[in-house]
Amino acid sequence: MKVLTVGGATQDILLQYAGADVMTIAKRQWTQTYMLFESGEKIEIERTTYLTGGGATNAAVSFKRQGFDTACISAVGQDAGAEHIISDLVAEGVDASYLKKFPDQSTGTSYIITAVQHDRTIFTYRGANTVLTFADISPAALEQANLLYVTSLSGQAAFLLPDLAKLAKSKGVPVAINPGTGQLTKHPKTLKEALANVDILILNSAEAKVLMATLTEQDEDFRSSFRAASSKQPCGLNLDDPSPYLLQSPVVWQGILLSMKSFFRVTLSMGPSIVAVTNGANGVYAASKNTIYFQPSLRTNVVNTVGAGDAFGSCFVGSLLHKKPLEAAMHRGILNSASVLGHLGAKTGLLSSQELDQQEQRTPMRLTTFTL
Repeated sequence: MKVLTVGGATQDILLQYAGADVMTIAKRQWTQTYMLFESGEKIEIERTTYLTGGGATNAAVSFKRQGFDTACISAVGQDAGAEHIISDLVAEGVDASYLKKFPDQSTGTSYIITAVQHDRTIFTYRGANTVLTFADISPAALEQANLLYVTSLSGQAAFLLPDLAKLAKSKGVPVAINPGTGQLTKHPKTLKEALANVDILILNSAEAKVLMATLTEQDEDFRSSFRAASSKQPCGLNLDDPSPYLLQSPVVWQGILLSMKSFFRVTLSMGPSIVAVTNGANGVYAASKNTIYFQPSLRTNVVNTVGAGDAFGSCFVGSLLHKKPLEAAMHRGILNSASVLGHLGAKTGLLSSQELDQQEQRTPMRLTTFTL
């Protein structure tokens, strides 16, 4: 089986040092954490590490290690960063022949700075990633695929998603997407238009809330759908409810309760058969038909958080493509994500199918289900 990934490609530069101080500020409905640097300070780092990242390349390597033939479509410049990305993909056995080089653009670059709790702040230059268009997608690559996996699309590249999903569906190719925050904030209607042709939608909890808020604000159909779905969901946090807290945490927009249950109801009604929402160290939720599944995360010695979301999404979808049950796919995705958290870089800790099988046998599944 062959998987085609589409999305970002970057050169990742890790600035490794003891870690910046962190300050947490309590706001009315949430807390916000900030990384602190003294003004005018010269900060000496321990070393720089050059790696590769970007959703499409991270997912491509993950799928390859799971045993799939994999090809990647991204936009890069014609520079040393592009050569690093290409050589990295080729070394992993990923088909990089569909990468589009733009001589007048620079390859996307991310500067990753760690904090004392092993979280990170990333300075990202999108570069060539923003100029990818539908015309740059090879029809031949899509025709040979058994699955299309679309990651975050930056800038103008976001507009290719509806046409790409429609084309894949017309060829009978299942579509899974894992969009990013910028795409959801600036181009939410492109996502809404694409959802009719999407089989699996994967977001983190922050992205899910952004999507709820922006689409509710900008789209009357979506607003009406949320009003209807929210009427079935009681407002407020019930401390006696044993549900994982994300299912009880409402986002209120202009008097409309935007709960995660209503989010699952609405997005499932718009096309996808499976919607998954990751919630960091607290666990993962997935909804299908009339059921929400929840699995808590694993306790992990966190070295680095870059690429953990890509590791979960690609392994979750890859496991489903391997005909694993939804519950097992969630479990394997969590195992893959936990492994990446324990290594530097977005690709280093990605597990092979054999390693996933071994860890699955050693690590008990903890699953809770709820009626949607």
